[in-house]
Amino acid sequence: MSPQAEFIVSSLLAAAALTVAAVVLMDADRRTPGMAEVASALRFLPASVLAAGLGAWSVTRWHRHASAAGRRWKAGGMTLRMLLVVFLLFPLAIAAWAVVATGIDQLVASRPAGSADALAWLPVIVFYASLAAVLFGAAPLFAIEYFACRRYLRRQAAPLTDHA
Repeated sequence: MSPQAEFIVSSLLAAAALTVAAVVLMDADRRTPGMAEVASALRFLPASVLAAGLGAWSVTRWHRHASAAGRRWKAGGMTLRMLLVVFLLFPLAIAAWAVVATGIDQLVASRPAGSADALAWLPVIVFYASLAAVLFGAAPLFAIEYFACRRYLRRQAAPLTDHA
């Protein structure tokens, strides 16, 4: 697997694990976490995975352009860039996922809610989901992504000739 593909996959897995863990732990203070909390986390999972995937892809391209210009990145700087891009993309991903989910509800539900009512809540959903992502996800995602960025930079610096 190429370093870019490995970095993107590790970022996707980190975002998915962190989303499920954060939503389950936010609801864990009231009772023991169960399937309802996991199902609640899975509602936000596509948006967080979309933001992380696009963020990882764009940061690797950004790194490629910086390397071509002769600038060396360190793992901490790349991690900060990754978090900046992900947290800038997250509101757009939440909005896109909310619109898609509303559209699916309109097509599939036997008695769908009005799309105007659902889309009226879109700014509130985007704001609070983004706020929760920054408050509960910034430090853990930095810690996880730091090691992914460090591995990516090491693999980019020393190209291997074998495929193993």
